[in-house]
Amino acid sequence: MEKKVFRIHYLIDRDFQLRYALLLASVAIFIAVLIGGLVFYSLHESHALLLKAGLTEHPEVKALITHWKNFLNYNLMMILAGLIIFLTLLGILITHKMVGPILVLKRKLDQIAQGLYDMPMNLRRGDEFQDVKEKFNDMLSHLQHRTQEEINTLNSILQKTTDTKTQELLKNLIQQKQKSLGGNNNHEK
Repeated sequence: MEKKVFRIHYLIDRDFQLRYALLLASVAIFIAVLIGGLVFYSLHESHALLLKAGLTEHPEVKALITHWKNFLNYNLMMILAGLIIFLTLLGILITHKMVGPILVLKRKLDQIAQGLYDMPMNLRRGDEFQDVKEKFNDMLSHLQHRTQEEINTLNSILQKTTDTKTQELLKNLIQQKQKSLGGNNNHEK
């Protein structure tokens, strides 16, 4: 059974992830202010009706109004804080599943730029961009196949060449191409 690895470091690209987490938190603040405004407007209108009816002087009504104001103030602040924290964490978790694959892709592209294309791109289950990984691995497979064909062609030329300097250049070129495939340096058959 494969041991599950738990991630501790969720902020891989801090600026990108926090920007989107804060965007979600801003949405939470907007929604909370909108709902809070509606609740306070409703409470204000109810208070105005009670005032107009002359019921605000009764001790029971005063206690009820105070209770509801305190209850709504406390609950709305807790809901707002909880919503902001929840959406911020959700934003970080969601962007983590995007940033990780982008980071892996950047590393693989750097390896290809250095002439190394022997390892396919792997992503964690649940990460985004699985389709990009498949396309990347298809491209890598094509590149490996083409490089192997070039090695075979160079080996054919090497076997037919008698000039020592040309042979040495061909051997070096074959060796470089084999290195890019992660293979051994054995270029003679």
